[in-house]
Formats: sequence, structure tokens, C-alpha cells
Amino acid sequence: MRVPQDLTRNRRGPSKAQLILIGVVVLLIILLFSLKGVAVFYTDFLWFSNYHLDAIWKGVLLAKVELWVVFAVIFAIACYVSLTIVNHQLPAITQQDDDLIQRYRATNERHPRISKIAITVVATLVVASQAPSEWKNWLLFKNYVAFPSKDPQFHMNAGFFVFRLPFIQFLISWSFLAVAVVFILTIAVAYVNGSLRLQGRGTRATSHLKAHMSVLLAVMALIKAVGYYFQRYQLDMSTRGYVEGASYTDVHAQLPAINLLIFISIVACGLFVFNIYRQGWVLPVLALGLWAFISIVLGAIYPALIEKFVVAPAQEQKEAPYIARNITATRYAMGLNSVAAEPYNAGANTSSSVALTNTNALQSIALWGSTQPLQTFDKLQDIRSYYQFNSLSIETYKVHGVTTPVIVGVRQINSSNLPAQSWVNEHLQFTHGYGAALAEANTVSNSGNPVFDIGNLPPVSKGGVPTLKQPQVYYGEDMSGYVIANTKQPEIDYQLRSGASVETHYHSTGGVQLSSIIKRAAFALRFGDINILDSSLLTSKSRIMFERGIVQRAQMAMPFLKYGSHPYPVIANGRVYWVLNGYTTSANYPYAQSANTSAVPSGSQLANANYNYIRNSVKVVVDAYTGAMHFYVSDPSDPMIQSYEKAFPHIFQPLSAMNSQIKAHLRYPSDLLSVQAQMYGLYHVTSPSNFYSAGNAWEVSASPAIGQIPSGTSGGFASLSSSSNSPMLPVYEMMQLPGTTSPNLSLVEAYVPYSPSGSTQNLTGFLVGQSSPSNPYQLTTLITPNGQQIDGPNQITSRMTSQTAVSQELTLLDQHGSNVDFGSTSAIPLGQNLLWVTPLYVSSTSNPIPEIKEIVAAYGTNIAISPTIAGDLQQIFGVVPNGAEGSQKIASSVPNTVVSSQASSIISKAQSLYKKAQIALKSGNLSLYQQDINQIGSLLNQISTKVTSSSVKK
Repeated sequence: MRVPQDLTRNRRGPSKAQLILIGVVVLLIILLFSLKGVAVFYTDFLWFSNYHLDAIWKGVLLAKVELWVVFAVIFAIACYVSLTIVNHQLPAITQQDDDLIQRYRATNERHPRISKIAITVVATLVVASQAPSEWKNWLLFKNYVAFPSKDPQFHMNAGFFVFRLPFIQFLISWSFLAVAVVFILTIAVAYVNGSLRLQGRGTRATSHLKAHMSVLLAVMALIKAVGYYFQRYQLDMSTRGYVEGASYTDVHAQLPAINLLIFISIVACGLFVFNIYRQGWVLPVLALGLWAFISIVLGAIYPALIEKFVVAPAQEQKEAPYIARNITATRYAMGLNSVAAEPYNAGANTSSSVALTNTNALQSIALWGSTQPLQTFDKLQDIRSYYQFNSLSIETYKVHGVTTPVIVGVRQINSSNLPAQSWVNEHLQFTHGYGAALAEANTVSNSGNPVFDIGNLPPVSKGGVPTLKQPQVYYGEDMSGYVIANTKQPEIDYQLRSGASVETHYHSTGGVQLSSIIKRAAFALRFGDINILDSSLLTSKSRIMFERGIVQRAQMAMPFLKYGSHPYPVIANGRVYWVLNGYTTSANYPYAQSANTSAVPSGSQLANANYNYIRNSVKVVVDAYTGAMHFYVSDPSDPMIQSYEKAFPHIFQPLSAMNSQIKAHLRYPSDLLSVQAQMYGLYHVTSPSNFYSAGNAWEVSASPAIGQIPSGTSGGFASLSSSSNSPMLPVYEMMQLPGTTSPNLSLVEAYVPYSPSGSTQNLTGFLVGQSSPSNPYQLTTLITPNGQQIDGPNQITSRMTSQTAVSQELTLLDQHGSNVDFGSTSAIPLGQNLLWVTPLYVSSTSNPIPEIKEIVAAYGTNIAISPTIAGDLQQIFGVVPNGAEGSQKIASSVPNTVVSSQASSIISKAQSLYKKAQIALKSGNLSLYQQDINQIGSLLNQISTKVTSSSVKK
């Protein structure tokens, strides 16, 4: 058998030239696989620079780099020093040592640093890789801002929990992991160098190694003590109690246990230090055993016993002070401290004075929603197959000088439906959408379609609404991929009836200018498209536009904010702008309850996220032509946005700097209200005892199962009258709050009493969100009287569908290839009275273009159905206020005559019989046709009598 010295002499390693060659090959392979990453890195920088946001790009990059460098250097030094020490004073090799130890010793003698450096580099790359992901917490830690409140348990400013505690916790956990990795690597190296023997006789570990291990274990124990110290503060986010936050058990059992564990960890650290001189195994085992015993008994078993035998039998009494803390914290963290509570009778006074004194509210009822009309817009205003409307928004504009609710849609490019699919068509020619469509939400044409005040190609404005002077739309909703503008290939705006195309070339600063071959090569690598590099249609002035989706580009520009699900368009200064809501959130506000996000749309970044603090602190405005982004601080009192302003100075602008035309169209954010409504249903109660009993708790009303009526359903859509399980989404509508003189665009949620089964459906109130240039966040709750039965949305829907006239009308409309849909139900306060309105959409099954054919209104127990709002009001109140939808039709048909409610009912029956008669005539049933005509004649005689009687009285 050869001795180790023979191995050293006869075994020849690779030459220096071979090592250099291997290194060059490895570097080339790494570079090849990194080219796309380098291209993305470079093109991202160009994108940020073009929009003057490079300070964010540099700030985030610097935070990541400094974290990686600092943590990597610390770990590398610790690891290298530990490996150097463990390779010092090695024991002599014996014949019992295996071949692995002999080979390691031989290699270590020839290259004493190579193995240590290699192990250190690999371990550093792995361990330090976690650090850059903490860049957001690091920026908040560095830019601490105090909150206006302290936590009631430790009397620390809430800013400590939000800004500092998350990074401190990461620092502690990473430090423990780093020392643990060093410990494991040290043991592994000790085994291969012979310092630790697991087999054979004699000393298993050298005294030198025992001392080294004791030092590392002492450091780990000390880190654990520091971790326990800061773990105390984490109790303020505990979920153990009736509500979140430090509960009775946390304060009286868990906190003392943690304090004892701090002491035990310090004792263990001392034992490990003492063991450096003793160099045995007894003290380390004793320290670890003591820590494990205390951790299990006092850290887990004791709190569980206190919870079960002390708290559970008297939970309300024990938890009351901590529930009070939770209520106070949650109301602040969710922005619910300033909700104005107003009593609201929700009555049904049918006096004509109710209608006549609420003319403004009745004139502004929004009939067209933002969902069903999307098909109508697509069919009537797409104009060409390569355009589409991705969504519609409800807003207000001046129409003929009057503030009017409107629905607005932007005509965007539909790249999946181009006349021909080719690289030139998709990326150079069909690059943008064109214009917008705007229709009055409170008006229906004679044919049942919207009345467009902006429409057609090129877009034409009327009624005094804004004119589009720059109608091209390069940036919009859900726009993916890239386009290249201002090339040799003209871009299509739209086509004329003759078939000729109206073309344009881009003239602005959107995208990145492809001014060099390096930039073109970089983008070719980024998108994996060689055409960007070799196309002869591109020039040095061409501009490549990517990240064109509004949410995607805002997320790229400011990744530390969360964004809502639906940006909405604003037409101002002759062009289209997009407004997007940006949110600051945190999961570390002390004692606050985690947000209930069950009602937040899945497309929102607020959905399925964990946070207990939220503010809509930023309004993002994006120019649809240039892609330029402006970030306006809409809630300057938010400490989180103040922290980001410190981190990125000169990026944010005050809301006062926003263009006044855009500011006039700010709306209350729907995703925010979805969260706030869920939380306020519980947290409108401020008494801990009442909160615990939940006797006055509310929940957002379940969404009525409205929608398409199944074909052939008898008596309308009785099968749809029950509610679905999902909560209602907030609805934008024009609402005139009691005590005010004019309606405003409002976001509304309806409440019903909380019940685990969801069986209680009577109305308990509304939560109304409104926005104005001076106050973007106004919340009002209208509270109905306790103990009084007032129909909620589902009960109203049920009443509507079971009413005889409505059922008959639905039966008539749901025939001959038609689909019938119920739209969203709007609640219209008329002073202290409440009117519900639901439009009825009819569309063809073969070519659906939803049209409003009937409008159903509910007022207390009165249900009316008519083609117009005016007709419904006439049936309910006996009068028609000037300006109500359809009032001109009613006035022209019955001039200077007041028609009683009885006559209105007779008219409704006659209309129904007429439709039946027409159906009978078409089917050839002349007998049934004659019967219906005879009944109509009888009803007309009754109407004549009523009208004459009314005229005589007048």
C-alpha cells in the first residue's frame, strides 16, 4: 500500500494552461446563457431613462447590490476564517484513515487556499442570494417615518413595526442561517481533514475542533436570544386570540415564556463559551436540552393550557381590552376613522312631491352599466375588426352644460384579429388604437341603444363633451408584446368607406429610440426576434414600445406599490389619459386585523394578498399617446408614501400639480371600497362587548343572481331570484345623499345583517364612497332604523321578478331567438325615501347587441315596468319630473294631462296585451288575436274615463 507521500509525488494535477483554458470555456458558457439577462438589464435601463425614472431603477438596483455585497462579504469572511481555523493543527494521518482524508490532505498541501476559496465562494453565492429580495424592507428601514400612534402593549411607535421590524427579523433569521451553514461546513471539512473521526478508536474530535464548535454554537445561541427579544414585538400581529394582535394569552403566558427563553439562550451562550476551556460534550448537550425543554413546555404547552382553561371559559371578559385595541388599530389602518354615519329611513312615500323635489337625482339615474353594454359598444363602435373595447367605465362629463353620467370606452388595437397576420402588420403597421366612444349613461335611444356623444371614426364629439385632437392610443389595458413606431412603414389610423387607409407616423417620445445597432441587438435578444435587428424598415429614429399595459408599466416603474384591477380613461386636453390607483400596504401594523379580500376582483393586486394596513396614496396618470407616467400623492398623510418619497425624491408630485381637467374625474377606488366595506361591516361597532357578541354586525349583501334568463323559463326568471354566494361588487352610480342638493358620482355597497348562513337579507345600510378634487376619500354610511324591515337587494330582485306585469313582459321578450338579461340594480335615495332601478337588456341569440327595452323600478311595495324611467315614475308617483329619462316621450303622448296611477296600470296592461296580440297574429292564431284586441278596446275605454275624470278635477 502506498503512503500519502507517494500519492503526492506520483499524482499530477492539471497544468496552469489547462486550468486557464477550462476557465475561459466556463466563462464563455456563462456569458452565452447570460446574454438575454444582460439585454433585459440594459433595455430596462433605457426604458427607465426615457421616462425620467432612472432614479428608481438606480435606487432599487443600488439597494439590491449593497445588500448582496454586505451580506456576501460578512458571510465570506466568517466562512473563510472558520475553514482556515479548522484546517489548522491537523492530527497525524493513520493507516485507519480512509482514502478521502488522504486525498484531501494531499490536495490541501499542494493548494492550501483553493479548497477554502472554492467552498467559500459556492456557499456565499447560495447564502447571500436571499439578501437582494429584501430591498423593499431595506429601503423602508433606511427611510423610517413615525406614525401618529404607538402600540398599546410595548408603547413603541407603529412605524417601528411597519418600517424596521420586518428587516430586523430578516437580519436575525439570515444571521442564524449563515452561522448554521458555517457550522455544517466546518464539521464537513473537519471530517475530511481528520479532525473529526466517526469510526475507529481514540479521540473522536480534537480539542481544537471542540473549542471551535463551541464558539459557533455560542454565537448561534446569542443570535437566538436577540431573535427572541424581537419576537416579543411580533406578538402584536398574533392570530391566537378572538381578534388579531396580542391577546390575553399572548400577554400573560407567551410573553413571559419568550422573556424566559431570552434568559435561557443567554445562559446557553455562556455554557458554550465556558466549554471552550472545558472542551467536553456535557455542557453543549445540557444547554441544548434546557433550551428545548423550556421552548416546548413554556413556549407551547403553557400558553395552550392558559388559552383553554383560563381564557375560553370567560373569553369576552378576558379579551375585552385587547378587542378594544384591535378596533382602534383596525379602524385607523383601514381608513375607517372618518366615516360619516347618517340615519336613513329608506321609506316609500308615494306623494308626488317626493319626485318633484328630487328632480336632479331622477334625471341622473345611470341605466347603462359597465358590463352588459360592452357588447353593444363593440358592435356599434368597433367599426373595424382590428379594434375592440376592452372595458367600459362610468364617469361624469358636462353634456350640454349639465353634469351627466356617461360610459366611456377606449378603442384599442386587437392584434389577434388583424386583416392578415405578419410581422410587419403586427409590429409596424397596426400599432395603436384610435379614439374613444362616450355615451350618456342616463339616456336610451328609441331603439334601445346608447346615445353616443363621442363616436365613429374619426371620432366626432357633440353636446359640448371634450374633442379628441390626439386620438391615437399606443398604451392601454392588457396590451402585451411590442410595437415599433415611426418606421418607413406607415401606421394605420383607420380605413375610409372607400377602403383607403388613413395613415400616420408617430411623432413623440414614447418607447425607446432605436438609435444604434447595439440597442437593436439588445431588443432582438430581449424579445427573441431577429427582425428587430435586420429589418430594413427600421430607422435610427424608430421607437420600440413595450410594457404597454397600464398596470404592467406602472408595476415596472414602481414595483413597491400595489395596483388596482381597472385603470379608467379620462378625455382631457384633446387626448386620452389613463388613471390608475396605486396602494401602499403593510402586514405589520400593530393590533390591526388582516384585510378581508374576498370581494376584491381577482385582477387586482389587492386580491389574495396579506395586509392589515392600506392607503390609496398614489394616483398614476398615463398618457395614452406617449406612455409618460406621472405619480401624484393623493394621501400625503400616509407615512409609507412619505418613506418612499424620502427614498426617491423628485419622483412623486403633489395632487395639486395634477391637471385640473384630469383631477375633476378622480373617482373613489373600487378595490379599496371592496376591502373597506368588508371590514366596516364589523368595525362600525366600537364597543368591545357588542363587537364580541356580533349582534349588530353587518355583511356586504350577496350579489343577486341577476343575468341571462334561461330560455323557456316560465314567469320570467324565478330561478334567478335567489342570491349567489359571492358578495356584491361596489357599483358606480349618481347618488344624491340626503341633505345635499345635487347628485355626485358615488361608489355604493349595500349591507345586510350578518348571518353565518347568509339567510338574512333585509337592508341595514349603505357605504358610499365619493371623491372630489379637495377630498378624494369621502366615506358616508346611511344606516336604516333598527328593528324595521326594509328590503335588501336580493329581496328587491325577488319582488321584481315575481310581479305579474314584469313576469309577463319577460315571457314575451324571451322568445323568438332573444336573450333577456337583468342589469345591475341601482339604489337611488330620494331624500329619506329609496327607489331601486334595474334595466332590462334584450339581445339576439345569433348576433347579440344588448338593448335596453324595459326598466323595472321598485319603491317600497310598488313595482313598475316601463320602457322609460319616466313611465315608471308616472306609475309610482303619478307625475313625471322634467328631465327624467323618457319624460319627453311621455309628455308628447299625453299632453297637459295628469294621468293617475290607476290609468298608468291600465296602460301597462294594454301594452302587454298588444304585444301578445302581435305574437298571436304572427303565429296565425286569429282567434286569440281577436280576443286580445277586444280586451285592449275595453282598456282604452277605461283609460278615457280616467283621463276625463282627471281633467275635470283639474
